Amino acid sequence: MALQDQPAYIIKMRAKPGLGDKLFELASAGMTKSGASDRFIIAREDGDPDILWNVEVFKSEEAKVNYENSPLVDELRDEIIDLLAEPPMRIPVHPYAALPINVS
Repeated sequence: MALQDQPAYIIKMRAKPGLGDKLFELASAGMTKSGASDRFIIAREDGDPDILWNVEVFKSEEAKVNYENSPLVDELRDEIIDLLAEPPMRIPVHPYAALPINVS
């Protein structure tokens, strides 16, 4: 599947003060566990260590749907929601370009 056809999200989450490390640990573990994405970047804002940005690129629309309907997503949401100071922001996107390019 071409990169530009892969569904993706840009996600922003703000942890309650002092809970940023735990949020980053859970989000990173969840991304690795899901197997639905073939690339992701989890970044921490320089000016606020409690803000997480995630760019998640799913392998396919089917992988995205399967993940979103899995017990894992419910488990992660329950753990993560308790750490957040405000509702998360999630924007659906499609990548335009990225490196490295995985050609299968």
